[in-house]
Amino acid sequence: MRAKYLSYGERREPAEISDVLGTLIERVAGEIDVRQGELLERWNELAPGDWPEVATPIGIRDQTLLVEVASGTAASLLKYQIHQLISVIREAFGEELVTAVRLRVSR
Repeated sequence: MRAKYLSYGERREPAEISDVLGTLIERVAGEIDVRQGELLERWNELAPGDWPEVATPIGIRDQTLLVEVASGTAASLLKYQIHQLISVIREAFGEELVTAVRLRVSR
């Protein structure tokens, strides 16, 4: 016997789990931007200046790149290079992927 799932909406009858999961996966996959992962993977190659040595990208949310830095001193120096970093990212991935950078000092 196959497992059933009660779907929501207009249809109130059981539906195959595989049908429901397929729809769910399509919805989620449509929201994923693979360029984010590519940016994180290519960080050492793309990031200008001292960024690769003292900073680690954590992720992107709402077009803001979160970068963890080793110290407050490094953060102070890198904040003057944020515009350059955004320019490099825009050249590689387009205008809309990253519009801001937030620095976080690691503990």
